[in-house]
Amino acid sequence: MTPRDPRYRPFRIGLWALYFGVIVFALAVVMTSIVRHLRGPHRPPATGALPTRAALRVCVADLEALNHEQNQRAWRLGDDVGEGDAIARWETWAREWEQRVDDLSDRCRLDAGDPDPQGFGGRQELARARDAVLALHRAYRAQVNRFAQEEANLARGARRDLDAAREAVSRPPERH
Repeated sequence: MTPRDPRYRPFRIGLWALYFGVIVFALAVVMTSIVRHLRGPHRPPATGALPTRAALRVCVADLEALNHEQNQRAWRLGDDVGEGDAIARWETWAREWEQRVDDLSDRCRLDAGDPDPQGFGGRQELARARDAVLALHRAYRAQVNRFAQEEANLARGARRDLDAAREAVSRPPERH
């Protein structure tokens, strides 16, 4: 091996520094993107008056409706999963549903830290209920994603074979 020319040593050091700088910059961009994605969209702090007891009753009813819709949608997915775009429809619905839960949180001031001046509670309990509903949603979503990655082709194959069987049974008999 021939020795390296000492005149080019500063250039080699510069190129190595540039190389490592580009790698560090790329890693920083990727990590920033991941953190932003996991953190979700920025929501400005809620302002305005705290909800009244009647408004909190409406918030509870709305959260119950969202939870009911989520459970129905998860069970209905079992029937729809053989269709080609069922998982994509679920993902679209899931993002819209999460946005509606965020809107409910803002409207009902569930994350506000100020105490209730009216003297009644309910917001903290409603916030815990919202967190439980969101935890259930994350579990549903994880199961749907796992199924989509591992077993969705079985559901599509079963749907395809059932359609072929239905078509074969409904055909008129062949004459010989």
